[in-house]
Amino acid sequence: MDNNIEQRLKELLVPILGLDSADEISSDSALVRDLGAESIDYIEILYAIENEFGVKINMSEISSYDCGPDGPPADGRLTEKLAERINSEFGGSQFKAGMTTTDIFQLISVHNIAVLIEKKLA
Repeated sequence: MDNNIEQRLKELLVPILGLDSADEISSDSALVRDLGAESIDYIEILYAIENEFGVKINMSEISSYDCGPDGPPADGRLTEKLAERINSEFGGSQFKAGMTTTDIFQLISVHNIAVLIEKKLA
């Protein structure tokens, strides 16, 4: 993981989220749960990422997950296998079996977004 990407992302988030400094943001800060981001903030965040890094991230890449050829589980909740895959893709461990798309959205962290940016830049 390129720490420069993560630091630049933190600096982008400061004015959008009304914070005083990037020091208030840690890598594992969840944008919604910890930093108070709302849906409208995500639009601004994604726009700022595109301008700063030259990559486009769609809301669907953040708020949902690819369930593979079998489609989503009948109850709409993450299976153990899906949770492992999402954690692997995002480079984290916060996603657990039984979570819903809403739960995932609440827990997306600065680090997770930085990983998406890094993958898009590669």
